[in-house]
Parts: sequence; structure tokens; C-alpha cells
Amino acid sequence: MPQVIVSSLDAAADAFARNQPGYVISILDSDDAVPEPFRQIPKERHLRLDPAACEMTMAPAIIDFAKDWAASDEDILIHCHRGVARSMAIAYILLCAREGGECEEKIAARLRAAAPHADPNLRLVSEADRLLNREDRMVGAILDLCPCCSTVCAPVVTLPVTP
Repeated sequence: MPQVIVSSLDAAADAFARNQPGYVISILDSDDAVPEPFRQIPKERHLRLDPAACEMTMAPAIIDFAKDWAASDEDILIHCHRGVARSMAIAYILLCAREGGECEEKIAARLRAAAPHADPNLRLVSEADRLLNREDRMVGAILDLCPCCSTVCAPVVTLPVTP
């Protein structure tokens, strides 16, 4: 069963080495170097996003990338600098896109259970919600979560995909 792996930038190379994902999404500033292990991933399997880009640009790229990943049975690694907001939003979006029939609240609850520190970027979730025609259910599920626990932080979080 494929997994969504979310990591901070500092732990990304180790998470990659440990899990050998077939796909990677990196949120990196233009002056950030791509971690060495990611250079072996074919370009069509590595989506690099600029954190300065607006959500209206990021969300369509993420959803298009999700289609390719969903057709595979491979893990995906997502990382940003801290692994808390943007990367957790992307993990949620990927799971909602891949698990189209699954309830948004159940997916959000799985995210919170795996990552109490997760604070998904709401603007990114909102734009993906619109593009996936989820009628604000994705946003509502994130807003209904208990507050994140900022004192808990895990450098790597793994979320199994449900069939």
C-alpha cells in the first residue's frame, strides 16, 4: 500500500533513503539546493514548488502531479522547510485527490492522528477544494480539526493511503 511521507527539509534526505519513494514534492526557495538523493528521481516524478508562488498556481500543479502519482503504487515524499503547513496541506490534497470517495473529515482526522503538529495551509487547501469540486468540505474538515499541538513535532510523518 503506498504511503504519503511528509518531512522537514532537514530530514528529507534521510526519509528518502529510508523509504525510497517513487515521487517527491519539494517546496524550496530558489536558492535552496535540491537534496542530493532527489537528483536521481526523473524530472517528471519530482515536482519542485516555489514557496513564494501563490496558491492559485501551486494547487493545479499539485493536483496534476497527484494524478500521475495516483496511477502508481509508489510512495510519495513531500517536504518543505518545517514539514508543518504547506507540506501537510499538500499531503491532505494528495489524499483527497487519490481517495476521491473517502470523506474529507476522515482524511483530515488521519492527518491529525499521524501529525498532531500539522497546521495545513488553509489557502492552499481552499484552492484545491475548489479545483477538486469538494464544495468546501476539505476546508471545513481542516477547520473542524482540534488545534494543532505546536509543542509536538516529528521530522518525518507517514500516512498510509487507503485502498
